[in-house]
Amino acid sequence: MSKHMLVLDTCCPQCGSRLTEGTRVVLDAFIRKSHREGEMRLSAIFGDYSMETELEVAEGELVEFRCPRCEASIMMPVTCKLCGAPMASLNITAGGYIEFCTRRGCKGHALGGVGDLDQMMSMMNKLMDTPYD
Repeated sequence: MSKHMLVLDTCCPQCGSRLTEGTRVVLDAFIRKSHREGEMRLSAIFGDYSMETELEVAEGELVEFRCPRCEASIMMPVTCKLCGAPMASLNITAGGYIEFCTRRGCKGHALGGVGDLDQMMSMMNKLMDTPYD
């Protein structure tokens, strides 16, 4: 049995630049504890929490994210419901957005941006590339 992967095609909420490259979301990252910054590649596959970076990021550390194109912060003024860390947000090109926790190891995330069940199903159909819309 094959498992269909949901790859999120994301863009910056400020400038609209596409941030998904293949199966990775490319962002600029700042590690609060070590005061180091660099590129971080987060998995664009929904439910996959892997990342690639040259930075050392220990479990539990907080990361601040920016768009690598316009350098605008993608941080939100809300906290994760699981661990209390700040959340970040990216737009999804098919509509809606994804919020994700900025604490390494936390799995807090949410898809959003729609007001009712029909709109949510339409967004999911677009993301899954199904003919039901």
